[in-house]
Amino acid sequence: MSNPVVTIAMPFFNSAATLELAIRSLLHQSYGDFELLLCDDGSDDNGLAIARTFHDPRVVCWSDGRRLRLAARLNECIDRARGLYLARMDADDIAYPDRLARQLAFLVDHAEVDLCSAGAMVFGKGGRPLWRFRPVGEHVKITRSPFRGFPLWHPVWMGRIEWFRRWRYEESAWLAQDQELLLRSYRSSRFANLPQVLLGYRRERASLRKLLRYKLLLIKYVCDQPDSGPGGWQKTQLLMVSAARFAVNCVALLGGSEQRMGHQGAEVPSAAEIAEWRSLWTLLSTWYGEPSSETFLPSSLLQPKEAKRGRT
Repeated sequence: MSNPVVTIAMPFFNSAATLELAIRSLLHQSYGDFELLLCDDGSDDNGLAIARTFHDPRVVCWSDGRRLRLAARLNECIDRARGLYLARMDADDIAYPDRLARQLAFLVDHAEVDLCSAGAMVFGKGGRPLWRFRPVGEHVKITRSPFRGFPLWHPVWMGRIEWFRRWRYEESAWLAQDQELLLRSYRSSRFANLPQVLLGYRRERASLRKLLRYKLLLIKYVCDQPDSGPGGWQKTQLLMVSAARFAVNCVALLGGSEQRMGHQGAEVPSAAEIAEWRSLWTLLSTWYGEPSSETFLPSSLLQPKEAKRGRT
């Protein structure tokens, strides 16, 4: 059997409520020459059982029962990958049908680019669209303020497998693994963002504790950079910007808002973008029959009325 062109890495942990829809969106891609690596990270819910119900030959699922966390599992997927390109996907997000096709075409046409990401539609409970992430596109703009973070959303990454194998993930990083990797690699790499919305990014709830840990770890990763780390004034500026962003996020969360959370690149989606998103949500949520809840609990999904593509 020939090797696929694209490997999709999707580790998951206790994702039974969302995993079904994420997998559906990948099996519904317009580009089909890929393998989907589903790596269980020690789940104790029904996620592994759901993953194993997909009998599409492109789906590879395994579990060793251990909890190693995302960075270690991504490195495991990198080691197992047979494709020339590696795409990232989270188990609670939704890929637009042309995601792989568009990113692959871009990387083929731009041999100088190592890694690309794209725009995203941020959605809440019941698939309600919240806002659109529109990132800057060019490498020079993406890397303009590396100590403040790179606007290159992790769940929609696609890059050359040799780039991932050169840099790999730092397995001690429990949060902000993507930013830590980008900080190490950006001087020797070329990045890009596609302008199109290619991912539905789920944001049903947020934790102030997790946000604070993320900000603190990002500051640590920046200050740990050898030789090229920020000077005293830059560190002070980084702390001030991070504190201001965290304060905005606190106000949004405490006010019960699911809006933009003070994020760079946030925009109100157009009517056409909302219509496209709702069409995709409806298609995926009815592919095997209506789900029983807005979070797509698996009980109604494991017994389809009739066999469908990618599922037995």
